[in-house]
Amino acid sequence: MPEGESSLDRAGRWHESGQSGNMKHVTFCGLGIMNLIDDAISNPDPYYIKSVTEFSASRDVVTSADIYSSTGIKLVAKGTHIDSSFYDKLVRHKLTESPIDRSLSVKDAVTPEDIERDALALLDADTQLSLMADALPNSGVLHNTLAKIHLNDTLAFKLTLARETRPKLYRHSVRVALISLYLGARLKLDAESMITLATAAMFHDLGELHIDPALFEGDRQLEQKERQYIYVHPMIMYLILKEYPEYHPAASEAVLDHHERLDGSGYPRNLEGGSISALSQILAVAEVAGSLCGRVESDACAYVEVVLKLNSSQFRNDLVGFLAAIARQGNTGAAGDVEPDLASIRFGLQKIDRILAAWDAAYLPYRDTESPVYLSYIQTRLTSLRKGLFGAGFNLGGQDAMIQGIEADPVSLSELRLLVRETCWQINGVVYETRRRWPEIAQRAAAADMALNAWAEQVQTLLG
Repeated sequence: MPEGESSLDRAGRWHESGQSGNMKHVTFCGLGIMNLIDDAISNPDPYYIKSVTEFSASRDVVTSADIYSSTGIKLVAKGTHIDSSFYDKLVRHKLTESPIDRSLSVKDAVTPEDIERDALALLDADTQLSLMADALPNSGVLHNTLAKIHLNDTLAFKLTLARETRPKLYRHSVRVALISLYLGARLKLDAESMITLATAAMFHDLGELHIDPALFEGDRQLEQKERQYIYVHPMIMYLILKEYPEYHPAASEAVLDHHERLDGSGYPRNLEGGSISALSQILAVAEVAGSLCGRVESDACAYVEVVLKLNSSQFRNDLVGFLAAIARQGNTGAAGDVEPDLASIRFGLQKIDRILAAWDAAYLPYRDTESPVYLSYIQTRLTSLRKGLFGAGFNLGGQDAMIQGIEADPVSLSELRLLVRETCWQINGVVYETRRRWPEIAQRAAAADMALNAWAEQVQTLLG
C-alpha cells in the first residue's frame, strides 16, 4: 500500500500507513461496516445528491467540471446549471468523483469571514458561549481564529450546503468550533494549532450530509442497524479530508477521532488514553458540550455539569474543569423548562437500581474468573458509571434517602431528574456499544452470551 493510503478491509479493520511505514491496525466492530461506508459515501450517494439537487432550487449550483460515470459516460457537462431533474440521472450511475463536490460550485459560497460573522452572532445569543468569551483575556481569539481557517472550493461548497439545507448542523459546527477554541485558548495552544482545531470543528459532523437525514430527526429510538450509519459519519468526513494535504493528517484525524474516549468506550477506532491526539480530545469534549447546549434550554448549564460529572473518566480532567466552571457560572438555579415530577424521578431511580442489580447477578459467575472480554467491558463501564454517580451524590439503592427532604425543592428535583436522565442514557449507551463491537453475540448460545443478551433485553424493556 502506498505511503499515506488508507482503507478498510472486509473484516472491518482500518489500515493506514503512516510516515514511519508502520501499519496501524484498529478494529471497527459492527455488522457490515464496509457496506455502510460504501452506501454512505460511495456510488451512488443518494442522500447527498438529493440534498444538492434540492439545494439548486434556491441557489445557482453550476458544474465546475464534467461529471462522468465510472464507465466513462459523460453525464453532465461543465458549466451546466443543476436542478432537481438531474437527481435521477446522477443517482443511477456510479461516478468517477464521489462525493461530487469537486465538480460543483455555488455563487456566494461560505467564506471564513461568513463563519466569523455567524460565530459573533452566536456569541451574542448564547449565554454559555458568552461566559467562555468573558473568561478569556483576549476573547477575540474565538472569532478571529475562525476567520483564518482555509476553505478550499470543495469544503466551501459542503459548508454552504450544510448552512442552507441543514441549518442546525451548521450552527452546531460553529458552536463546537467556539467551545473548542475556548478550550484551546485555556490550554495556550499556538496559533497554528488553534486554526487546525477550528477547521476540524467546522467539519467534524459534515459526514452526516451523506446519511439519511431522517436518522437525525426527533428523539425516537434508533434500531441497531440505523445506529451503525451514525457510527460511520466520522469516517466519511475523514476520507474526504484526507484527499487534501491542507487538512491531512492533523484536521482529518481530529475529525475521525472526535467520538473516541480516554477510557476506550468511544468509536470508531476504540482508541484510549494517549492514542487519542490532543486536538481530538479537545474536540470530543467540545462536541458533547455543544450538543447539549444546542438542544436543552434553560437548564442547559445544569445538564452540561451533570454529564461532565458522570463521564469524567472519558475526558481530560483539565478540559472537564474548564467547562464545568462555565456551567456552574451559568447555572442560575432555575428548575428548567420541565416541571420535575417526583413520581417519574422515583420510577427512574427504581429502574436504574433494577438494571444494575440484574447486571451484578449476571456477572457474578464470572467475577473471579477470566471472563469474556465483552463482559469485562460492560463491568468496567458500569463500574466507572457507579463511581461517577457516587461522586455526584447518587445513593445507589437508597432512593428514599435521596428524595427525602427535597420533595418541595424544584431546583434539587430538577438536578436529580437530569442525573437520572443521563444515567439511563449512559446505560443504554453501554448496551449499544457492546452490540456494535460484538454483534455476533446476539446469535450465540453460550452461557455468557445468553446472560449478556438477557440483561440487554431487560435494559431495552425498562429504558426503551
